[in-house]
Amino acid sequence: MVQISNLVNLDSLYAEVFPIRIESLPKLYAYSIETKGDKSAIGGKLAYRLRREQSGHYAWTRNQIVTDRILEPERIDELLEKLWKEQPENFGDLVALHETAGWHPSPQSQADFVAQGLFLDIEPNIQQFLKTKNVDLGNATIERYLEKRGWEVQNSPAISISISSHLLYKKPLNEYVQAIDDLNRLEGIFVADRTSTLKGEIVEIVGKVADHRKRLLANTAREEMQEIIQNADENEIVVRIASGRKEYDYPISALKIVLRGGDYSRFNIDSRRALNALRIEPRHRSELVMAIADIVKSKGIISNAYNSKDSKELFSYKIYSERRIRYGNNSIVAYNERPVLEHLQKFGLYRIADRFKNNQEIKVQIIDAVPSVYKSRFYDSLKKELRSVGFSLEIQGIENLSDIARFELENTIDKIDTPDLDLILAFLPDDINYDEDELEPYYDFKSITVRRGIPSQAIFASTIDNKYALGNIVLGILGKTGNIPFVFAEPLSYSDMVVGIDIARQKKTRLPGSMSATAIARIYFGNGELLRYAIYDTPLEGETIPESVLRSLFPIKDFKEKNVVIHRDGHFRGKEKQALLEWAKKIGATFYLVEILKSGTPRLYGISQNRATSAPKGSAFILNPYEALVVSSSPQTPNATAQPLRIRSEPPFSIEQAIDSVLSLTLLHYGSLLPPRLPVTIHYSDKIAYFALRGIKPRDLEGQVPFWL
Repeated sequence: MVQISNLVNLDSLYAEVFPIRIESLPKLYAYSIETKGDKSAIGGKLAYRLRREQSGHYAWTRNQIVTDRILEPERIDELLEKLWKEQPENFGDLVALHETAGWHPSPQSQADFVAQGLFLDIEPNIQQFLKTKNVDLGNATIERYLEKRGWEVQNSPAISISISSHLLYKKPLNEYVQAIDDLNRLEGIFVADRTSTLKGEIVEIVGKVADHRKRLLANTAREEMQEIIQNADENEIVVRIASGRKEYDYPISALKIVLRGGDYSRFNIDSRRALNALRIEPRHRSELVMAIADIVKSKGIISNAYNSKDSKELFSYKIYSERRIRYGNNSIVAYNERPVLEHLQKFGLYRIADRFKNNQEIKVQIIDAVPSVYKSRFYDSLKKELRSVGFSLEIQGIENLSDIARFELENTIDKIDTPDLDLILAFLPDDINYDEDELEPYYDFKSITVRRGIPSQAIFASTIDNKYALGNIVLGILGKTGNIPFVFAEPLSYSDMVVGIDIARQKKTRLPGSMSATAIARIYFGNGELLRYAIYDTPLEGETIPESVLRSLFPIKDFKEKNVVIHRDGHFRGKEKQALLEWAKKIGATFYLVEILKSGTPRLYGISQNRATSAPKGSAFILNPYEALVVSSSPQTPNATAQPLRIRSEPPFSIEQAIDSVLSLTLLHYGSLLPPRLPVTIHYSDKIAYFALRGIKPRDLEGQVPFWL
């Protein structure tokens, strides 16, 4: 790491994070809850009811209710009896609520109290301001929302103030339902609660209001929602939405449709106009955040945002291009994404797959679903680029498809799948109408080829003449056919191996409370070379992956007495950390655990000539010795603001080492000339999980060729 003062072309960095003025906080009290089950399932709901039933402010933090009011024991008893009677489904497991003796507020509890409590007094003014920033797109409206969160920054309370944008369909969901002939088409639609900030995806049609009204009323104390449920027609549909790991039932009149990229054509939205309006360029985003911060500052709650001029020790910058890369013939150069193909042309590949060592000819079958587009120039360019890096391309045949349905795709792949085939290349149209019950043609194509263990490359019509896309295609073909274009010249100094793990979970329909899980591990040597991937299926009760599966991911023969960095896509859950550390101790290894959180992070900005810009890749805001917000990739469009990752390590692995492991492993993606936001250890985890939960996995559940590229 280098200090920010050495950052070229920027005067400073700052974060959307603001110190809380502790002297402005009231005296706080904490109340512990006793339950028969999971406290976290009750705590947030109880804090909400206390806000409705009592004066004062309330927050659920660190498994306690924190408030600025003393609750009399008699009043607590009255409230609990009321909750047990009115909402037994939500509060039946709640046993008692009592003051925590000798409690002193931690910085995190103070921060959460401000975010969940004091901010509620200010939010109406903030939302009124943000309403003036909405954008009308005809059938839909882009609305701006406040996102706030409590943080602990170097043992002091802080709060982040961020802006999110959502594209909302103007017609209510219940009007949309009247226009469709199949209610199953509701599944997969993203929706928002009209009376709160909750959002999620419709996952099930539950029934009709007539059969669920009493239960729905018992599950909410919000007057606005009570009124919607009371006024709902007997025949109105009730749906279940998944929000994070929780599920909720709603009458459809309580929901509005949130449009995502795949919904634009379905709801007649101009996609280019929508995407341009959804993105907020750094200067404008910064101005919005600072305007909101001024509203909060007027109440005396926060100070100026953390910045590298006032808090130099909290910011750092990793010059990722300083890492050296090894190509063929032991040629070593400093990393630079722009001339990657030039370096491959000059030095050759680090390692050529065994099947190509005697004859570097890649045998390809073509599936052409856009035969109307002229491709001779593309074929010539592709052959030329592959020749420049030492490979020839043999096109064994071209199959034209007028119908891109899965049946036709599978029949065609049946016909062209031969033992000597190296790769199937498919040309797909950009905008395809497909049956709602089917996967998109791209996913159909990938699922068929992945299951059969056939490397595949999809090319959309709009990229056929894109010279930059051609470079990505060449790099992808090389990686998918088992070649290794380049690795680190010097292995990571602190680790023999780096492993990315992700757990894809899915509820089983016939076994209430149980889950099926697919554990995916990608194992790299310290120089960035892929050792193998491994996929394991397991039944799962609760949140913890069985120790037997975790041990299978880290066999003794590979990991004994090794130093291993483990990148977790998201949080370690349940007792996963404990199980991993115990296994490491048994095999004489040292496991360094790193959580990589992709969402919910405030942004970082650079300041250049008094103008806000997106912070460059490698910028970091250090929350504490083992946690940081890190910009791991530059935004792909000039008018966007980079979304940092939240990286958390465990002692004794420092946050600087964790950041280095993440940023370094972003350099080894062979599917694109541009480094991805995530390290290759967990890049495409969502895509792999999407396939895995649908039973789409490679024929070989362990292998050395990155099928996910």
